[in-house]
Amino acid sequence: MKKILLNICIAVILLAVAFASGAYFQQQRYEKQKAALLAERTAQDEKREAELARPWIGTVPGTDVKMLSPDYWKTSVSGELLFSKEEIRYYRDNNPLFVSYYDDPAGKTVKLRMYDLPDQIGAHAVKALINPDYIDERSDGTVTVYVNGQTPAEGYWDGVRDNCALDLIPEKVTPRYCVCVKRDLAMAVPTDDFASESAEEIYCNDLISAEVMPFTGVVALHESLDKKWCFIINGSYCGWVNKDSLAFCADRDQWLQAVRPGDYLTVTACEITLDETAGGTRTENLTLPMGTKIKLLCGYDGLVDGRETYGCYVTMVPCRGDDGTLDWETVLIPCSKDVVVGSLPMTSDAVLNQAFKFLGKIYGWGGSFSSNDCSGIVRQVYACFGIELPRNSAAIAGIYDLGGRGFSVMLADKKLDIIKKMPAGSLLAMDGHLMIYLGTVGDKPYVISSCATFISPEGDGEPTEAYGVIVSDLGLLRENGNTWLDSLSYFQLKEY
Repeated sequence: MKKILLNICIAVILLAVAFASGAYFQQQRYEKQKAALLAERTAQDEKREAELARPWIGTVPGTDVKMLSPDYWKTSVSGELLFSKEEIRYYRDNNPLFVSYYDDPAGKTVKLRMYDLPDQIGAHAVKALINPDYIDERSDGTVTVYVNGQTPAEGYWDGVRDNCALDLIPEKVTPRYCVCVKRDLAMAVPTDDFASESAEEIYCNDLISAEVMPFTGVVALHESLDKKWCFIINGSYCGWVNKDSLAFCADRDQWLQAVRPGDYLTVTACEITLDETAGGTRTENLTLPMGTKIKLLCGYDGLVDGRETYGCYVTMVPCRGDDGTLDWETVLIPCSKDVVVGSLPMTSDAVLNQAFKFLGKIYGWGGSFSSNDCSGIVRQVYACFGIELPRNSAAIAGIYDLGGRGFSVMLADKKLDIIKKMPAGSLLAMDGHLMIYLGTVGDKPYVISSCATFISPEGDGEPTEAYGVIVSDLGLLRENGNTWLDSLSYFQLKEY
């Protein structure tokens, strides 16, 4: 019996030793595998960091890749409101957009507000807005330009002037209210030609007045001789727009209901494209840029284009009927697209998020290339918050109710002190250029803007052809040798 117990004890001990040994070797193998996996991950991380350190993405001198994200610039207070709904409403009510002209008979400058036009406008006012002097100065050589890279043929400008049909303007012009049904350009004269002071210029067409955004309201005052163009007022500017881009309303009331819907979606992506449908529609594949407002239907019951509305917003999209009048299509917009019901709250975070959606896009003077110049980006960003801004940078920066203040004579160090106290998302401006402030790093203020050219302080003094939306500091130089910081003339200075 003792012998049996002894054998059992020995067997138990041997099993325990074997188990312990197995566990030990298993632990050792696990540790080796863990070490190998850790080493592999470390190597992958180092490789990834090395790859990120390589210049995959171009950056402006003084800027690194980390700065190309809105998250880099967000702070503990960046979620605070820049402008409240009440302030935005006050701004809208007290800053109507307008165009102006000099009234020779009255001897004064007259403003025309698009949303409050008289029933009829005198021919002298329409002619003054069309500004035939613009054509005459080029026709007589006072201003020398190339057209499509060539010296214009003899009689070119006479033909452009004839197409303006100035003699056909009636003594009293009745405004025609329209909706722009697709993104287009308003031109200084009724032509698609490209004009510039240099034959080599490819970016900036001097004939462009501004872009006309989809679903915005415009007012037509005249028509070209070839019937292809309409001369329109669009808020703060005028220009000639392709007639096929306009849908004509029956009257002003129908126009107001179309361009100021009670319920609407706002496009918050850089742009979205309306989806194709099984049956085909007039508006499918239509591109809608940031800030576009789309009439929204609530509680819609029924099919749209032969399908249920699951996961989609039901919208009414304006389009041009066969006879040129305003028509509508019911369109589904997936909720997965970058859109929002109504407008966004205007926080510092939200302004940066919207602005960075344009980063790297081509510079688009006046809206060319379906893109934006410096003021165009700001207008589209602000449209997401329910603010309609005027066309040019000086007009935007100088709006008192947005906090615009002039500081052109202030020394650079004083400007820097003020900038440091401004929240990210505020506007900065210098002559001819508008920027969105991001933050200050090491006493260097940074901005995002759509920039044509700049001179690098580290370069040879020659202009850098950026022609895109960039992140940069204010140490860049202008042609006169001054830095952007020295050149700042307007700040969006407001107590928050």
